Amino acid sequence: MFQIKVYSDDKTALIQVPDNNSLLYHLRSNGLQVDSPCNGNGTCGKCRVKILSHSRPLKQPGPRESELLGGDALSEGYRLACGIPVSCDMEVSLDARNDSAKIVTEGISKDIDSDPPVSKVCLKLEESRLSHQRDDLSRLIDSIKNPDCHTTQHYGICAQKSGELYGEAMPDDSDLSLLRSLPSALRQEGSCVTLVTGCSKLLSVEAGDTTAELYGAAVDIGTTTLACYLLDLNTGKRLSVSSLLNPQKIYGADVISRIKHAMDSPEGLEQLQAQVVKGVNAGISALCAQAGISTAGIYAVTLAGNTTMLHLLTGVDPRNIAAAPFIPAFTRSINVKAAELGISINPSGLALILPSVSAYIGADTVAAVLSTGMYRQESIALLIDIGTNGEMVLGSKDFLYACSSAAGPAFEGANIRNGMGSITGAISSVSLTQGFRCTTIGNSRPMGICGTGVVDILAQLLEAGIVDETGRLDTLWKSENQALAALSRRIVQVDGINAFRLYEQEETLTGRDIALTQKDIRELQNAKAAIAAGINILVKEAGISFDKIETVYLAGGFGSYINIDSALKIGLIPGALKGRIITVGNAAGQGAAESLLNRNSLNAAYELSRKITYVELSARSDFNQLFVDCMLFEE
Repeated sequence: MFQIKVYSDDKTALIQVPDNNSLLYHLRSNGLQVDSPCNGNGTCGKCRVKILSHSRPLKQPGPRESELLGGDALSEGYRLACGIPVSCDMEVSLDARNDSAKIVTEGISKDIDSDPPVSKVCLKLEESRLSHQRDDLSRLIDSIKNPDCHTTQHYGICAQKSGELYGEAMPDDSDLSLLRSLPSALRQEGSCVTLVTGCSKLLSVEAGDTTAELYGAAVDIGTTTLACYLLDLNTGKRLSVSSLLNPQKIYGADVISRIKHAMDSPEGLEQLQAQVVKGVNAGISALCAQAGISTAGIYAVTLAGNTTMLHLLTGVDPRNIAAAPFIPAFTRSINVKAAELGISINPSGLALILPSVSAYIGADTVAAVLSTGMYRQESIALLIDIGTNGEMVLGSKDFLYACSSAAGPAFEGANIRNGMGSITGAISSVSLTQGFRCTTIGNSRPMGICGTGVVDILAQLLEAGIVDETGRLDTLWKSENQALAALSRRIVQVDGINAFRLYEQEETLTGRDIALTQKDIRELQNAKAAIAAGINILVKEAGISFDKIETVYLAGGFGSYINIDSALKIGLIPGALKGRIITVGNAAGQGAAESLLNRNSLNAAYELSRKITYVELSARSDFNQLFVDCMLFEE
């Protein structure tokens, strides 16, 4: 056993570990958070730690680690945690962290009629008598069928047909938990009970009249973030909102990294499921704390997410999503007891997992289409959700085409030298028109650059001519404009690569300089070309021209905060769509909330998942040429 002393922010941890594993593995295993978008594969350079001391010589850095860190960082004692096998006692310092993320939770504001998929009705049961000794289950069934026993408005418990009453949600005599609750529930409040129903099933029987307490939660499970909403299902009112980073991020920034972890580690799938359930429960707990209610008052949770996230949530092996022909285990909606997934709501509550379309068009995209209402419109609209992948849907009430473009995680800060998520300290916007100006999230000292900041910087460098239409950073650039002339001093080499430096190391919170490198620019070119080419493919598939698209919906956190002019400047969004772009926030979260509030919306989500035609870009012979064409920046 070896001893590792870890300094993180203002805390110190002492951990005992066996050998034969990487430092990153041991830090994670002991609950210490280290960024690793590539999940320890040695390709991202983000799991940087400072080695303060070691009792034996460490393994020397290889060429890849040396390239990622650079000579200066290595000489200062920095190493990649994934590249160091633990073979001795050591002291390490973790880079400063701040997980206070800027997460979009708002969507399109609109009124939804409350007709939820779960409901309550209060019944007055016939008193049990010595002369009429009927069992509790039979008395309950008779009361459900008898409208005279209903003391409150019923919500789908019974239906009247041809003058007879038929129970839609009868007790299931195989549900032992329900049967076990009857002796107590039927006698606590003088034979007055409340039935909780959902999806044509009787979920539970509660003592007394509890109809006033009927809550639900909607959760959008993103690869990077989770957004959660608490709703009063009686009134349709939203009571609280919470958000957090997806705890799975310790196993990689993108779905492929996480699928690989599920495949490579015997406990991988179990670990990933545990992390996402932990995140969902944390979000729900925060909702209830804000609203002052118990989690037991939540009877349903709707869950949207990409197809991989929903496989990991349910503990279903996602490996076939990652390789051709990209076949998921399921895409249809799944309705189960939330307790089966480990989600902490009412023990009888339901988890309603929204349907997906394909391996790479998930329930989050279906929910976003539902929220925008584009599937009901006469005019043609384009929905773009840019994240780790880029999902796009083009259509109207007559047709819907969708594709997913592997943009990579560059727009979320991964694969960028100083990239990071949208958390406090991230550079989020940049202006060079009157000299150098940067804005950071939280107005704190800079730690790195988030996706919107990266797009802004690149757009500004293109505007100034520091980067040309091929993406080359001009190291000899000069300007006669006095306000811009000083920018030439920022064109430097970092780690042996041409770069535009934003901050010197003494100006940052991490003690590391912040720059956009030539390699970063190439990463961004690949990412923006993938999105733009995908949009062009959908337009071709629909047989229309860009002028037929009346509205462009930009969804998600990146779409909400991005400078639209910058997105147009770098060609992320085709210039032909200028003037028709509106942001719709977290449209997936809004769609999940709509599905929770109204069963017709829930049914519409199912119909949408069948109506959307998925276009597989890798099967298109014209995609590669379009991708290459979109790599260039317009002059």
